Amino acid sequence: MDLDRIEIEIECPRCSFFAKILYRDARLRDVIICRGCKGNIQLDDHMNACRKAKRQVAAAFQELEDAFAKLNKAITLRF
Repeated sequence: MDLDRIEIEIECPRCSFFAKILYRDARLRDVIICRGCKGNIQLDDHMNACRKAKRQVAAAFQELEDAFAKLNKAITLRF
C-alpha cells in the first residue's frame, strides 16, 4: 500500500479554506498554495509523525497477514 498517494484534508491557518494534500506532501514538508487566499502554507511533519504512522500501518498490515496465515492453517475442509 502506497501511503504517499493518500489524500489528507487540511485547513488554511489564514483563511480557514480546506485544501486536499497528499501524504507525501506532509512527509516531505512541502509548501503548498492555498486555493482560498493564495497564501503559502508550510507543511510541518512535527516529530516525524508521518514516518511513525507509516511504520505503524506497515506493522498492522504485517500482523493482519500473519493472522490470515494462521487462520489458513487452522481451517480444514472435509468432504
